[in-house]
This record gives sequence, C-alpha cells and structure tokens, in this order.
Amino acid sequence: MKLPQSFYLLFLSSFCIPLLGQIRQEDDRPNMIVINVDELRWDGLSITGHPFVKTPHIDRIAKEGMLMENSFVVTPLCGPSRGCLMTGQYAHTNGSYKNQAPKGHTKLLKTYPMLFQKAGYKTAFVGKWTTGRNADKTPHPGFDRWFCSGVNRDYKMDPVVNVDGEWIPYKGHATDIDSAETIRFIRENKDQPFNLSLWHRSVHTSYGDEHLLAAERNRDLYADQPIERRLSAQPGFVVQPSLEGFAQRPPTDEDIRNIARMTVDIDDGVGEIYRTLQEEGILDKTMIIFIGDNGFFFGEHGLTEKRLAYEESIRVPFLVRYPPLIEAGSTSSVDVLNIDIAPTLLALAGIPVPSEMQGQDLLPVFQGDELEEPRSALLFEFWPETDLPGQSCWWKAVRTDEWKYVHYYKEPFYDELYNLKDDPYEMTNLIENKEYLDTMKFMQSELARLMKRYDDKGGDYGFWE
Repeated sequence: MKLPQSFYLLFLSSFCIPLLGQIRQEDDRPNMIVINVDELRWDGLSITGHPFVKTPHIDRIAKEGMLMENSFVVTPLCGPSRGCLMTGQYAHTNGSYKNQAPKGHTKLLKTYPMLFQKAGYKTAFVGKWTTGRNADKTPHPGFDRWFCSGVNRDYKMDPVVNVDGEWIPYKGHATDIDSAETIRFIRENKDQPFNLSLWHRSVHTSYGDEHLLAAERNRDLYADQPIERRLSAQPGFVVQPSLEGFAQRPPTDEDIRNIARMTVDIDDGVGEIYRTLQEEGILDKTMIIFIGDNGFFFGEHGLTEKRLAYEESIRVPFLVRYPPLIEAGSTSSVDVLNIDIAPTLLALAGIPVPSEMQGQDLLPVFQGDELEEPRSALLFEFWPETDLPGQSCWWKAVRTDEWKYVHYYKEPFYDELYNLKDDPYEMTNLIENKEYLDTMKFMQSELARLMKRYDDKGGDYGFWE
C-alpha cells in the first residue's frame, strides 16, 4: 500500500524537530552512523552472496533492518564517490569529479555534516577522506571531531593520523584504529545527537603494489580457499574497443583472499560498535548505514580496479538499520544511489533538505514504499585522470532494469549496449546489432533526458581552471 508523504512527515514529527535555530532541552533526535568501505563489491559480504567470507556483524545490520538489493554509486571512483555522498549531488554539479583535485578543493564542498553541525549535532569524521596526489588529510568544515588515518597508499599498519589538525602516530592496523576512535566518540557523545562518518581505507587494493595487509589476527584466514571467477573473468571473454590497450593485472587469488581478510577486520569493528551502542542504550536510537564507495573487478573483462560502467564497478552493498522505521529482515528492490544518503539523513533529523541536492529521501523506501519520484533509469558518469597514463575513457551511462547503454565521449564508436536480463555479466555488446537499433535510440534519449534532468551540460567541465 502506498502511503502519502504526509504520513512520513507525521511519523518523523513524533521524534524529530524541524530546524528552527533552537534545540529541545531534552534532545531525542536520532543518531546516525554511515560506514563507507573502500572498493567493496556488491557481493563482498556473506549476506550479499560472497562464496566464503563470513561477516556476521555487518550482516546483522540487514537482518535487523533492510538490504537494498539495487544500490549504485553515480561515479565509480574514490574521491568523486565521496564527494557525491557528502553533497547529495552528482560530480558534474559539485565539481569533485576526479581524484586529482587541487589541494583544498574538497574543503569547498557544501556537505550534509555542515548542516548537522549547524543544527546542533555533534559531528565526526573517521578514516579515509579522499584520495589522489593532492589528498588533503587536514580538518574539513562540518566536523567537531576530525580523525583522518590516511589515503590509499598510506601503509595500513601504524598510521600517522591527523587528529583535529595534529599529526599523531598510532600503533596497530588502520581499520582497528578507526573502529576504536568511532567507539570512543560514541561513548563521549552518547547523551547528545551525533552524526558520524566512518570511512574505512580497507579493502582498497587497486594497484598491485600496495601492502594488502589485514590485521594480524586475520592474516591466515581462508589460506586454502579456492577462488572461483565469473564467466566474464575466464578465458574467452570479448575485449571491447574501449578496453583495447588498457592493460591491467587482475587480482591474484591471494589478493582476493586478502580482500576477504580485510573485510573481516571491518566486520570485527562493526561488532564492537554494535556492542558499544547496546551498552550505552542508544542502539535503536541510531540509524546505521553500511555502503561501499565503489565496486572492484576480480578480473572481469580482464580488469582490476573500478572506473568502468560495468556492474562490478558501479554496484555496491547498502544495508540500513533503524527499528523505529524499518522492519527487521526486510529487502527493497528500489534503485537507490549514493547521492540519496545526504537527503535521507537530513529528512530523518528534521533538517530541511537543500533544493540543490539531487538525491532523494529514502525514508519511504525504508518503510517498504517507493521513491517519491520513481526512477525509470539511472545516470552514471566518469572522467579519466588526464595526467595518468593508461586510464579508462571518459563516459556517461544510463541503466534501466533491463538495459545499459554506455556512451564514450571522445570515442563514440566505442559505445556499448547490454541486455542485463539475458546477459548479466555484460559479455555481448549489442551496439552494432541492427535488431536493437530502436533500443539503442531509446537509451540514448534516456541519457539525454537524465542529463537535462540533472542540469548536466556534458563536456570536460574544467572546474579547477
């Protein structure tokens, strides 16, 4: 049954207040924790179909809440994905569209933690903020607590952490250190509403020259576990024109086992966070969202990393728990995007959602309903790092439940068209099959429609020039 929007507003008004510049003397607004994991594929958890990894604590979020079955990131790359999540906007709107942003650029973003801080919430950032050669690990606006433990290539053991502007050496694994800081912040702020961003650097493994270390206690897990690959990662797959000459070394079996071990590190921390929230009596008062910042290739199409429009790159897990609103063990097949997180959290707290946000409030979806504005198609986008050799092409893509169309801006003859129902691994490009000419034209019109809908003029925007 579809409930009117007024129902959700009435429901929220029972425990939230609008932002009026004043906070109740007895503040009962909900807490929020967003756990964002680096390069975690949709199928990287036991609850989402991983063949051997065990993630009981992460799985508990969905078992006591909801699993979003169709969750995607609008740009499959670390820095832009984070910018999109924090602003509720596409990268072509917020300007954070490449990893190689000038130093200080991310401090100019208008983020949802800034609005929470203004509304009287205690805010914290813990983990990996952004990436690239100019990655800025120093404090950013909107956070009462800043605890940045590194970027991709920083060694995962014994990190030097930027704590509120001071560089402090720590002993141990970065994942454990970030989880411990999260627990400390929760205990210190248990009596007031808080909004916490925990962005783990694990399971980032892109380049083959990183130390793919799990915490010592988990380094021997799955030692003899055989690794099975998808059909699109096995010999015989067709190399599309967009990938010709795009040489990568797919992750080895041991790399994949290490990714699983690092996932267990994160799961251990989630278990401790759960225990802390229970001990402090605020578990059911806290919305927990668990998501990945982008996917990762395990050799599909001959690839490692992300950056392309294939499902392994754009699709991520999304789990959410909040008993006052969400039925335990529920699922949703509604298509959701990482730009939806910001407006959702603001709506839950009763803070007005800025009109410039392009994502949608997911609270109706969490109740088993549809989006206020249902999406018949999804828009994705990516820009290459022009100063890095051998990077992937500049593209935009549109996806429906049945079809995906990928348009390469500087190489239009590379375009791709896939039937996701018949060809879920995207191995048969139908772009030159005249039988699907009408489908191609329809998908091209959908791309144009969505670009207009999101005020996307196309082009290489030159935001930083």
